[in-house]
Amino acid sequence: MMFATNHLGPFLLTYLLLDRLLDSGSARVINITAPSTTQLNFDDLQGDKNFNSLNAFGATKMANLLFTYELARRMENTGVTVNALHPGLVRSTLMKEAFAPIRFLTWLFSSPANHAAEEVVKVAISPEFEETHGKFLHKGKEIEAAAYTLDPANQLKLWEISEKLTHASEQEPNHDPTGSIAMHNNDDIPEGLIRPEDEPTQKD
Repeated sequence: MMFATNHLGPFLLTYLLLDRLLDSGSARVINITAPSTTQLNFDDLQGDKNFNSLNAFGATKMANLLFTYELARRMENTGVTVNALHPGLVRSTLMKEAFAPIRFLTWLFSSPANHAAEEVVKVAISPEFEETHGKFLHKGKEIEAAAYTLDPANQLKLWEISEKLTHASEQEPNHDPTGSIAMHNNDDIPEGLIRPEDEPTQKD
């Protein structure tokens, strides 16, 4: 579940939006992640055989970085920039089930959520980052990622496995598995899909 939530979900969403991103002529993809040195076990990515929560979390953060670098390579010179961003420790309920001393230390060294959000928004819209591509960022500066993340073989292998696990290559461009209109422009809404505001209202 952790691998699916932290990696496969963002991978599939981005994959299905690639045509839209490319057609826009200028777009930014930002993957929120954290530094990781956990190497992936490609034979047990979802932890079915041997699950450890800390290792699993580290593996998903590694997957985010590998995905970022592979996507950045594929988007080179397209107008679509791709970067990973580490917002730092953020105060949330993520550690609510941890031991009290761990919760306290995490809170002590964490920043408010709005501070992290400001950093994400800055990278997303500021002209300062318009040309930034294929970087791992923290507080607006590039930081060094583990050597394992920079290996093109690891990047490509994860991409290919992720395609298979999500059946991404079998989907139509901009396919929305929820059946909503979120991924369609006004001129190409398929028959049978209507906007919520267009639904007839029932009178009492």
